[in-house]
Amino acid sequence: MDKETREKPDSRRRSSRIVLRVPLLMNVAGPSPETNWEPVETIMVSQHGGMVRAKQNFQVGATLDIRVRNRDLSAQARVVWVSANVTSKNLEIGFEFIDQEGFWDIKLPPTPEPK
Repeated sequence: MDKETREKPDSRRRSSRIVLRVPLLMNVAGPSPETNWEPVETIMVSQHGGMVRAKQNFQVGATLDIRVRNRDLSAQARVVWVSANVTSKNLEIGFEFIDQEGFWDIKLPPTPEPK
């Protein structure tokens, strides 16, 4: 992989990320309510999404229902990335919100200018 290819994902990043633990419940969105809500916790968040460790293998492109535990706050998101480094316990999943900016209800740092 050349230097330009390695840097490309960072240059496409839409907003800064911060380390923040938020307890969530996640499930694949669908016409019938599923009972397989998985309790997860964020690792990092950004204005447009976040990253969690999960036991379920949510597929890239899948639409998720996300709820903040113990709060009346929910959104839908799309899985955009799944870690290639799967452990026996968890895999890392990146997601982006679908029409729900500001979901985290916190002030995030400004997005760095492209180099």
